[in-house]
Amino acid sequence: MHIRTFIKQYSFNRYLSGILFLVLSLIAVARAFQQYYIFDAGKLIQHSLWWHIPFNLCIWWLWLLFVPFIYWVTVRFQRLPWIVSYLLFPACMILLRQSIAAVIIYFLRGTSAFPAILFYRTIRGPGIWVDIVVFFAIVIGIRVVELKHQSERDTLKYTQLLARLARSQLNALQSQLRPHFLFNTLNNLSTTIVLHENGEAKRMLSLIRNFLETTLDENNRQEITFEQELRFINQYIEIEKVRYEDKLRVEQYIPPETLQALVPSFLLLPLVENSMNYAIAPKRADGFLGIRAKQEGEILEIVIEDNGPGWNGTPAVRKSHKGVGMKNTRERLQHLYKDRFTLRYENRLQGGFQVVIRIPYRLTPSVIPLPEIVDAGEPGG
Repeated sequence: MHIRTFIKQYSFNRYLSGILFLVLSLIAVARAFQQYYIFDAGKLIQHSLWWHIPFNLCIWWLWLLFVPFIYWVTVRFQRLPWIVSYLLFPACMILLRQSIAAVIIYFLRGTSAFPAILFYRTIRGPGIWVDIVVFFAIVIGIRVVELKHQSERDTLKYTQLLARLARSQLNALQSQLRPHFLFNTLNNLSTTIVLHENGEAKRMLSLIRNFLETTLDENNRQEITFEQELRFINQYIEIEKVRYEDKLRVEQYIPPETLQALVPSFLLLPLVENSMNYAIAPKRADGFLGIRAKQEGEILEIVIEDNGPGWNGTPAVRKSHKGVGMKNTRERLQHLYKDRFTLRYENRLQGGFQVVIRIPYRLTPSVIPLPEIVDAGEPGG
């Protein structure tokens, strides 16, 4: 296992490590005073207090060497029988620490034989009870740290799950656009073939092929530049021009600064389709479709307008403004921008209908909070 991974997974966090270090140091200093003033008093070989303090610090800091191993066993083997977890494993750790301490004492002090030192430290001495308390305090601290880490992992998984769910919902909404478009386009194509307009049919097939290639290119992207979206929409308009011929007039006012702004992919398709089907199709001549955009500080505004019957038109027209296309567009904007967008539809002063979209102006995907949009029209969220 890589050393960084080991430290990340099996070491105490800094706060509990500091507490453990402080507690072990206090125990060591207390034992040093006890040994100097009580146990060594009156003996022939008596060490100074400043010998006892570093000596006891060395003995008690031995616990810090065992913490990573105790952490690893506690985390990896959580379903061990209780007799192993709470009896055999603690006994082995305490015996190992006391054995190392006995070796250090034997070589530094040398006042007794090694078996006698080990027997005293593991059976007769009071330090064994302190070791039991220290061991289980370490285990409790490990449980606290692991619960904290588990909570963080669960929170991360939950966040990732919500992100995947939101993306799947966006993909589902986005996928609804293409069958609807294909149905209308293929219907137009079949009409052209029935009328024996083979040249126009071939041209429409070529345009549909280019259009579908672009659709596949943008299929897995939730946001594209406004320039790419316009290229996509212009391909669709070219297909419609085969159907409507001279009665379709398209005007676009697109300032250069708006072209690189990010917009949801296929954002304009259902809106332009609505204008084609309910504004341009009923007309015999002079059908108008306009696409305008502008940047207002941190806001990008896009307007789709036509010269159809408007909001007060036929029931079919009114239904179209509340249909799948509008609902789909609003839900996608809601997913991407929360309440930081505006989707407003209204009659034009010159006659006809328009849809106004206001979204945050961004050139690159960002996690920076999006600007709030204040608009007097219908709110998007």
